[in-house]
Amino acid sequence: MEKNKTGKYFKYAIGEIILVVIGILIALSINNWNEHRKQQKIEQEYLLSLQSEFNNNLDKINSSIKENETIRNGINGLLNLFDNEILDTVSDKYLNEKIFAVLGNQMQFKPSNGVLNDIISSGNLNLILNQKLRQRLASFDSSLEILKLQINFTLAVKENLKSIIYKEGSVRKLASKQLDFQTNSISKNINNKSLFNSVEFENYLIDYALLHKSAAGTNFLGGIKNEIETILIEIEQELNK
Repeated sequence: MEKNKTGKYFKYAIGEIILVVIGILIALSINNWNEHRKQQKIEQEYLLSLQSEFNNNLDKINSSIKENETIRNGINGLLNLFDNEILDTVSDKYLNEKIFAVLGNQMQFKPSNGVLNDIISSGNLNLILNQKLRQRLASFDSSLEILKLQINFTLAVKENLKSIIYKEGSVRKLASKQLDFQTNSISKNINNKSLFNSVEFENYLIDYALLHKSAAGTNFLGGIKNEIETILIEIEQELNK
């Protein structure tokens, strides 16, 4: 009888242990499921915020590409004026406005990256489960740094162009449409057409044209646009899952 009682108790104890283990496993499973749901929710929130941020960046890069194209067209127009026959056909007013338009504007791209930087700096980039998307987001800043170098090169050439105008031309006449000068000055007899007799001015202007042409290519503004569009497509795919 004692043996029977012991056997029954042993079976009962094993059954209790099994029930406890099953309970623990169920609890762990529920906890893991809850954690997974929380991570999914956070990921969805990140994806929506990134989608908004990169849509904003797409608008900005399109504006930058358009501005770059305007400057390129203006530079090409100025390069034509090194032909004296063409230069003689334009008025001083037209010439000054065209030079001011080219040098008064500049190529730039200032992205919105607060959401992306917060995700990366907090160490939560791994919550983005799509590996390709995660890699694109991680490398986006590097692409921006390359573009920044290109923009800096372009601005340096622009400063060289301006320095020639400071020495040989009249900034006052270039800015006459923006500023209402009421008095005469020492530069009143300077004609900015003389700039188009300067080989140095032409060389820098050609360099400026080449840099703006390169900036529109796939390695710079065009490349950033492609990256943004690809990221947006992959974000949309993740959100629709």
